[in-house]
Amino acid sequence: MAQIYRLKKQRPLSLVFICMSIHLQDLYVQLCLEDNKAPVSVYAFAKAAGITESEFYNHFASLDALESDLFRSWWAEAVRMASAVEVYSSYSGREKMLSLFFTWIEVLRKNRSFVQFVKSKHHSFPPQIPAWLKPLREQFMEDVKPILHESIGTKEIVDRKYLSDKYVEGLWVNFLFITDFWLKDQSKGFEKTDEAIEKSLHLSFDLLGK
Repeated sequence: MAQIYRLKKQRPLSLVFICMSIHLQDLYVQLCLEDNKAPVSVYAFAKAAGITESEFYNHFASLDALESDLFRSWWAEAVRMASAVEVYSSYSGREKMLSLFFTWIEVLRKNRSFVQFVKSKHHSFPPQIPAWLKPLREQFMEDVKPILHESIGTKEIVDRKYLSDKYVEGLWVNFLFITDFWLKDQSKGFEKTDEAIEKSLHLSFDLLGK
């Protein structure tokens, strides 16, 4: 879903607007995979979409912004799917993060070829924060910080002066590691990725709880 979370406070968005944003993102993915390269310009992409360049800018500031928002929207979808499970609210912080990571990979599976395309385009899926990952990182931080705050409140993890605010950064690095691991995983059903999620998150919460 497009950059709705940033616009929502400014004005309500029509269903037509939202559907067009989603259509543009779907078309972008399709063209990248069919041509094995990104559209050369907003003009060329808008023409393929049957809209004017000016209309495109109503939805995204650039093709890079469109691509970046795809990853943010996929994470938001994973959060919606995981939190929709009836017992999710009763989960511990550890269990919530496990659910979110497993669901994230489930969402990405539907778009694996495109994620691989983006990785090759940017040459890596690095722990540093290039511009194209910033919307995803911002959304991740917004969703994970309350989980960690709740975990501190229940004594699941230890509140450490000057360090507690950094816990989310560690989970972000873990998140990138798992995503990159999954892209390289050749095991049946990505079983090794499931194992990596289990081991890495259990280790993280064990360390934070000591």
